[in-house]
Amino acid sequence: MRRLSLRSERGMTTVQVAIIIPAFLLWLMLIVQFGLWWHAKQVANAAAAEAVDAAQTPTGTEAQGVDAARSFLDEAGNLRHVTVIVDRGADTVRAEVKGEAPQLVPGFDWGVTAQSEAPRERYIPESGR
Repeated sequence: MRRLSLRSERGMTTVQVAIIIPAFLLWLMLIVQFGLWWHAKQVANAAAAEAVDAAQTPTGTEAQGVDAARSFLDEAGNLRHVTVIVDRGADTVRAEVKGEAPQLVPGFDWGVTAQSEAPRERYIPESGR
């Protein structure tokens, strides 16, 4: 009776692991990267809301809105190269926060943009209501 030889498959597990492990690690890093991007998006949304809250009061200014957003971002972190724009119009206040999420996986743009808008608060005397 003849025995089957498995010599041609020797070392196959090592080759399979050498291919699968890097792919698995990249997949895991992409999941963590998505979490970092999502958190940065939430921070940018909250900073834009803070800017609008500060600038929409009757005595609020655009500078106060920018300061409120920057103060929030300093505490929250997780955003780099941040730009805050607050526009206080006649009836509405609009804020836009742009930044970059931390980058774990190179080669991709992980930019974040958030906008918030609300009516400008103003005092209307009772006779004018």
